[in-house]
Amino acid sequence: MASGDWSGEATQPSGQGASLGLQVALGILAIPIVLVLFLFGQSKTVEAQAWPVIHRVALGLQTDAGVERLYRANPALASRYPTEEAFLERVRAYRPQFANLPGLPPKTGRYECHAGPNGFRASVQGSGGSWAIFEVRQDILFEKVPGEGLLRLEFSPTREANGHERRALRKTRAGSD
Repeated sequence: MASGDWSGEATQPSGQGASLGLQVALGILAIPIVLVLFLFGQSKTVEAQAWPVIHRVALGLQTDAGVERLYRANPALASRYPTEEAFLERVRAYRPQFANLPGLPPKTGRYECHAGPNGFRASVQGSGGSWAIFEVRQDILFEKVPGEGLLRLEFSPTREANGHERRALRKTRAGSD
């Protein structure tokens, strides 16, 4: 045995796994992926809850007392309808078309919902061809949504253009100018 060798075994690197630096880097990279997956899952949950909310609101619109309760419980509606009477008149004009919404969302092009992690924006076509636009949000960390969270409820004889259609319209207008 040589004078410097006190052990006959050669030291070999341990195969204990990745270095601490690599583990930290992978952990940091995993955070945005986990966050995106969480937000996607939360959006899908909100989307699944959208139709029952729309159905419940539509049922409330069938009586004047229900309309008044809805208006009082959602102060954000005052931005579009300055008085309870104005809201009631608008609802009365469209009420029959939304009286018989099905319990499940329509599978055809009569329903469109865009959900995020804390709310949704949806359009639904009534029996007479008119559309109702709903915007609903729920409280999140530091943002308190007023009332029950119904921010927008509008009625229209035609469907409001979706995001792709609005962009195409703007592009067409810009090209013609």
